[in-house]
Amino acid sequence: MGSMIVHNKSNCAVSCFVSKWTNDSGSESWYPLAAGCRDSWNRNGWETVGFKNENDTKRAGIYVPINSTVVFYSFDNIKVE
Repeated sequence: MGSMIVHNKSNCAVSCFVSKWTNDSGSESWYPLAAGCRDSWNRNGWETVGFKNENDTKRAGIYVPINSTVVFYSFDNIKVE
């Protein structure tokens, strides 16, 4: 099983989720991701990575392949590395 790494390079905390289309035992819950922090999710294929702000007034997402690092700079600037 591969993994999806998410890195918050913004200056604010966000919540993040990774879909579980390729891992039924995974979770699609929202997890807090502080500014500068990173986390990983075990998945097997293409997944959606979503972000929301603390007030849930902004959301953004991206569809990416496994073994990618998704870097969140802002809701208008999400990169895959």
